[in-house]
Amino acid sequence: MLSPDSRTVAFDLLRPPSGYTLDLAVLTTYTLDLEALLALPLSVVSEAEGGLEELLADPLLLLEALRRAGERIQLFVDQSGIAVPRLPRELYSMLESSVHPVRAPGGGIFHPKVWVARFTPTGPGSGVTAGREEGRQDVANDQPLLRVAVLTRNLTFDRSWDVALASDARPEPESPFGPSRSLAELIHALPDLATTSVPPDLVARVRTLADQIGRAQFPPPPGFLRHPIKYHVVGLPGARAPWRPISDGRRTLAIAPFVNRTGLEAVRGPAWGEGLLVSLQNELDKLSDDVLSAWSDVRTLSDLAVDEETEDAAVRPAGLHAKLIAVEHGWDVTWYVGSANLTAAALHGRNVEALAEIRARKGRLRGKSGFGIDRFLESGFDRLCTPYQRIAIPDVDEEVVEARGRLNAARDALLEADMTVVCYGSGEEWTWALDCGGLDAEPLRALAAVDVLAWPISVSEDMAHPLHPPPALTLPIQHLTRFVAFRLSVPIPGVDEVKLALRLPARGMPGDRMHHALVGLISDPGRFLRFLRALLGDLDAVAGWMGAGGSRANVGDQGPRLDSETLLEDVVRTNRR
Repeated sequence: MLSPDSRTVAFDLLRPPSGYTLDLAVLTTYTLDLEALLALPLSVVSEAEGGLEELLADPLLLLEALRRAGERIQLFVDQSGIAVPRLPRELYSMLESSVHPVRAPGGGIFHPKVWVARFTPTGPGSGVTAGREEGRQDVANDQPLLRVAVLTRNLTFDRSWDVALASDARPEPESPFGPSRSLAELIHALPDLATTSVPPDLVARVRTLADQIGRAQFPPPPGFLRHPIKYHVVGLPGARAPWRPISDGRRTLAIAPFVNRTGLEAVRGPAWGEGLLVSLQNELDKLSDDVLSAWSDVRTLSDLAVDEETEDAAVRPAGLHAKLIAVEHGWDVTWYVGSANLTAAALHGRNVEALAEIRARKGRLRGKSGFGIDRFLESGFDRLCTPYQRIAIPDVDEEVVEARGRLNAARDALLEADMTVVCYGSGEEWTWALDCGGLDAEPLRALAAVDVLAWPISVSEDMAHPLHPPPALTLPIQHLTRFVAFRLSVPIPGVDEVKLALRLPARGMPGDRMHHALVGLISDPGRFLRFLRALLGDLDAVAGWMGAGGSRANVGDQGPRLDSETLLEDVVRTNRR
């Protein structure tokens, strides 16, 4: 279980074992903070042996190393899930070749949170034979090491209780597909789900990785039965729907932030007995009494489990985000960890979801061993929960409901629209324009019902422009970007605006714009060192740099002196974390 303050897991999952280097990482997420993705390449660069001091001495070399490392991290995100950054940064251009918007084939959302990494030996004859559960890396052969992590957390700065299950294994080239087949099928399908074209060489690399995943057997954590982890994927063509957990259980624990009648009924087997349900207060309030009565114990996350002390917590989602199902049957318990909420969209195949299944002995009553429901509750989760008490749902304002529907329709129209970023110019000054010629009549009608503003994410929202006529801005070359922010709003109290960023196709983008962005960053030593210190800290530190010390306006002599020696100390700490 990951607490809201846990931020090191992202770095740990991409950090290679001794004797290995990251060759390729494929990440999937529903929502994305670009600031968080910007930090991940450092976990790769910080493992450099012998050359890190040289990189620290040459800022441009270091930034180029970060850029190259970023190209080894490829992220597939729901097309509606890229958040508008809190502050403009020209460095977001580094991420354009790594971010691939995708669409769920069933018409729902692309919701899996799976990280797959391939590490290759750094020298001839080296390899790893032990899984993560043994805590060692023994040199054995030249086979790559594969790491799979199934999470409930998106790649964002959200503060919530989450779960992650990670395991290492080596592919067995001659073996048929086994318990990892569904996961391999998901990775293989990613390029086809993308809304923009994926380069052919990357498609080949991703599908080679998918084949290797399918031929590997990933061990469970220590203490679990030595059956390989079994992966389940919902929402791809041919996938089983509705998905259900093991059906012969006599006791069930179900944890999810979002629930509905259909999803909860899918969890119940024919031998249904005792059931413990944990969800959000407002979700449980939507359920009828007869649905809740099927569960012998219903709880919500207590106020003590949500830390509101930090300023960031006030503006970032907090609370329950974990999705867990545990089914006790006989002497055993089967656990399911993954992205699926207990809803019809998640379990009946409208969304794309991913789960991992592991099995253990449940342990004796009042005993200390085992991994059953009682052991999980006694480990501390029970103290995070409080019995559910219904709160009356306030009356719904029909005008507010109608306005939110218009915003959702406009957002869907943007996702379907055929828009392109067009750049032209020379030298330092360029024109960045949005070609909206692909908007057909239906999207135009939906967009006309709300106020729409657009702007490149590399500049301030103050430069936002209405979509009609299409925006055209004069920008320095380092601010040219394919990421476009949109703000949709209606002038009705109680209706929040909708913001999202889209990665659009582009024409005329100059090839050297990234070089100009990097040079612009290192031209201010104070700003550059603050940037590195933020990356060497954690994801929250990156958010702090983005929100405070990252702009030129904040450069000065305030605060402690930053130099390459203190940066090297931070690198050592990062490697030891």
